[in-house]
Amino acid sequence: MKKVLSIAFVTALFLSLSFVQKTKKVVVLDVSHGGTDNGTRQGDFFEKDIVLSIANKIKDLNKDKKLEIVLSRESDHFITLTDKVDFINSQNPSILLSLHINNTKSSKVNGYDIHVKENFLTEESLLIAAVLESQFPAEIRKRKVSVERFFILKNSNCPSALLELGYLSNAKDRAYLLSEKGQWKIAQAIYKAVKFSRIQL
Repeated sequence: MKKVLSIAFVTALFLSLSFVQKTKKVVVLDVSHGGTDNGTRQGDFFEKDIVLSIANKIKDLNKDKKLEIVLSRESDHFITLTDKVDFINSQNPSILLSLHINNTKSSKVNGYDIHVKENFLTEESLLIAAVLESQFPAEIRKRKVSVERFFILKNSNCPSALLELGYLSNAKDRAYLLSEKGQWKIAQAIYKAVKFSRIQL
């Protein structure tokens, strides 16, 4: 009798764990650049620091046990693109979002861009882009959504989007990206987008 009960318990535990695994959504945030790679810069402000700050805020917002948010880096260190892709795919994520900040010679150019992958997962990636658009703060205008073959998009095994969150070279965007209020609003927008996205593996 004890043996039967033991088998029943193990079976029930296995089934419950299997259910959790199937219903849990894993989102990887690729925190771009890091270490010796500063990314774009404006004065003393670096892309690598801004995206890490926003990524940490997104993770801090998550209190949902059915949603796991994983960062590609949690400190200021450099990771090669190949190692990043290997790490991302090892997490078997439902969604990948790669966080970046833009820059250009013209201080008049501003706004955010969303780039999605060009392969059989393009349609799902465009759905993510649409949800992100609906949530993104109005203080930073939308520029475009495009389909690209960037290395990290092309080689990730899940619906993916690369976000250029604004222009560090533009005074208005820069002030927003550097402010705590702006970073929290961007973090909240991204968190809502991944939390309520219907995409789940």
